[in-house]
Amino acid sequence: KREQSLQDVAIVVTALPETLLENAGAKDIKDMTILTPGLTVTSTSNESSTTARIRGVGTVGDNPGLESSVGVVIDGVYRPRNGVGFGDLGEMQRVEILKGPQGTLFGKNTSSGVINVITKAPSFDYGVELEATAGNFGAVGGSASVTGAIVDDVLAGRLYIARRTRDGFLDIDPGDGPRSVGDDNDLNFYTARGQLLFQPSDIFDLRFIVDYTNRDENCCAAVQIRTGPT
Repeated sequence: KREQSLQDVAIVVTALPETLLENAGAKDIKDMTILTPGLTVTSTSNESSTTARIRGVGTVGDNPGLESSVGVVIDGVYRPRNGVGFGDLGEMQRVEILKGPQGTLFGKNTSSGVINVITKAPSFDYGVELEATAGNFGAVGGSASVTGAIVDDVLAGRLYIARRTRDGFLDIDPGDGPRSVGDDNDLNFYTARGQLLFQPSDIFDLRFIVDYTNRDENCCAAVQIRTGPT
């Protein structure tokens, strides 16, 4: 794994740098479909069964035990369940979408491709970043991050937290139940990521990363257009 000109790489790679991701408002892998030709991301029953397809090829099914044909790798760690990698990714340095079958270089061979996410590393310069969003259907969200040196030129840290909510945009008539929620496709989660960067010399660095996400949402109800014997 080394930096190289894409013209010299023997596969098709779509690289999304930090500035492009910020300008497009991309917060998770679903948002990257507007920036990546050939990438499709859908959910059929719930967010944990999200399916990614590259060039139309992907693992389709509501069984959460299925491993995807499109691998999701975050900071070098393969995420075997797509739903784990489809939360708010926070501050990203870049995202690489590798199209076509991949070997075990990223931890697991895949038959369709790899979505490789590299988050922003801690900085030895102190900095704070705040972000707030609002939208229709009562959508509100916000995030905050702080970074800086803990031990000058040796140890740095970064902490990112985010909270996002939105009402559902599909009204549901629950009838006699057992469902009691009156809307669907809402948004309600919070996430946090903490990082430490240990860099004792110019030729060695070590990153320790912990992330946590809590999601409580209603997803993927479908409108029945026609009811008949077939």
